Amino acid sequence: MSYLYSLRFAVDPGRTEAYSLEQLPEYVRAARIDDVMVFANVEELNTGHTDLRERAVFPDLAERTATVAARADASMSLNPWHTVMHGDYGKRLREGQSFRRMVDPRGRVADLVVCPRDEAWRTYLAQLYEYYASARPRFLWVEDDFRYHNHPPLWWGGCFCDEHLAEFSRRAGRPLTREEFVSGMLQPGEVSEFRGIWLDTAREALEETAAAIERAVHAVSPGTRLGLMTSVPAVHAAEGRHWAELLGALSGEHPPAVRIHLPAYSETRPAEYLTALHLIADVHRALLPATAEIYPELENFPYSRFAKSSAFLRFQLLSAQVLALDGMTLDLFDLNGNGIVWTEGYQDALAATKDYLERTAPVFRETRGGVVVLVDEDSSAALHTSSGAEMTELYPREGFFAGLLGAYGIAFRFSTDSDIAGAVVAVSGQLFRTIGVERTRALFLANRLLLDAEAVDTLIDMGLGSLAGAETLAWSAGDAGAVTYEEAVRDAPLLGRPAARASVLLMGADIAQVTYVPGRSRALTTLRAPGHEDRGTGHAIVDDRVMIVPFGRIDALAGLVPMVRTTLRQEMMHGVLDAWRADVVRVEGCADVALYEYRTSDELLLYLVNASLDPVPRLRLRLPSASAVSRVAADHSDRGRTSPEFVFEGGRLLVETTMAPLESVLIRIR
Repeated sequence: MSYLYSLRFAVDPGRTEAYSLEQLPEYVRAARIDDVMVFANVEELNTGHTDLRERAVFPDLAERTATVAARADASMSLNPWHTVMHGDYGKRLREGQSFRRMVDPRGRVADLVVCPRDEAWRTYLAQLYEYYASARPRFLWVEDDFRYHNHPPLWWGGCFCDEHLAEFSRRAGRPLTREEFVSGMLQPGEVSEFRGIWLDTAREALEETAAAIERAVHAVSPGTRLGLMTSVPAVHAAEGRHWAELLGALSGEHPPAVRIHLPAYSETRPAEYLTALHLIADVHRALLPATAEIYPELENFPYSRFAKSSAFLRFQLLSAQVLALDGMTLDLFDLNGNGIVWTEGYQDALAATKDYLERTAPVFRETRGGVVVLVDEDSSAALHTSSGAEMTELYPREGFFAGLLGAYGIAFRFSTDSDIAGAVVAVSGQLFRTIGVERTRALFLANRLLLDAEAVDTLIDMGLGSLAGAETLAWSAGDAGAVTYEEAVRDAPLLGRPAARASVLLMGADIAQVTYVPGRSRALTTLRAPGHEDRGTGHAIVDDRVMIVPFGRIDALAGLVPMVRTTLRQEMMHGVLDAWRADVVRVEGCADVALYEYRTSDELLLYLVNASLDPVPRLRLRLPSASAVSRVAADHSDRGRTSPEFVFEGGRLLVETTMAPLESVLIRIR
């Protein structure tokens, strides 16, 4: 299959485009670009909600770019930079613009950001996209400010304007103040009807606006594809998004196109990035329709190699393959009008990596295997808040185990299907509230489970604690000092020594002290205080079917805090899967090497990504269900195809091949 590189192209019409347009064909060839995405009214050059005179320059720029790009066999797409607007940034609505402005939960009114239910703005936006569609772009993108959250200087975002409050009141059947509605929507304990009213109202407004854009664009240019950039799934859940309906409204007759957020605007530690990829982009991919085409946004902010090296850019390309991509959008250069900057050298990394991306891409259309991590787009509707003080309390925390399993080299996949059987299933956060009592019971009857402490706490609150053998649960903050380390108690040594320890103090999560039903649990570790006092069971196995990790309530936007991932806990997780004889493929003996499992009728396909800065000298793979291995082939991102020597015995496959840091390898096994 082809793999599309779309270069986001920011020039200042009439001022800086001459040089970049002149250079464009050569750069397109050098970087192997397939599509040039022209920005309109972008970032530093954004003047607010434009009038007809201002917007006229952008279709003209797009058409000239299309002509130039075609000389190098590339298409043209168009990316208006705003819908409701990212933030005020010192600007206001201009004379004659009567749009209703966004209001945050505390009553602050924006100067520029617009209420998504405002009909005048909706008409304006549809006309704006209709105007841009006249340039006949391949893709016409809707930017990620098409959302309720993150509109500075507002607190969280909006919208809680008077018109919204009137609608909230109408649906509730009685007059409501802003304070009353927000307090009820966020109240701790049982969920108020206001929560559903908020989510439904937010969902409907975006879907109606998307449909208006679609009608306007396809009336002018039926062949233009409309695409949507997205933010963080946990935050979108608090906005009530139903992805199939929203994308269907925007796409019309075409397959949906989505620019998934890749979570590293600037370079970060590779292992931290890979965890964030699992907790954001990988979760999001599972929530999208199977028909969606995925073109993630690879950012480079605040631009230049001081923000992102070519090596890290390549690592992002390689690791994103597991999202089953159709291509990548590339935001490499400043949005202030510089256009192309050859001296950064990104073109060499892009060109060198593309063959591998295209060659391996079909693998990720196969069925992905491993531990099933359950997620649900409707979780914000059911979860219980802790204090009711912040909108962020509506963010689900369901990706915890993906962060662990990916770092530990254990194959996993996300799923929204809770009617699953015969698997190892991982549940974190409050997902059990979303799927309800009967499905929760069925899940325990038909599977083995990995649970974080918040999932156990949720079961107890639902009256289902017995499913996990749990009677009570008490929380301790990770930095409170009541518990500072855990100590292994099982017979088999961890870390090559008896009574091995792992810290739980600082840079960690909240810790749960669980009281278990007598006779049903087996402790793997004991929680300890500074004076070595026993503070109860740490990691535990219940009924030989459930593993409980005593951590939870990690901020949904914080990623996976460092202290919960250690070699001791990695060895413990691998040991439990061995004891369960679970058919889950794993890579052993290394840290921060992620493994993804796919199967065809005659091959097991394993894609490994090394997010460590250490090389892997050889691959030690655990293949629990394999009775024999007749052939092993490797396709390395840095050195191509090889046929390495291998030894297979007792379910363990030793492959004599190395993995360099930040590289990947596709192993084909028969």
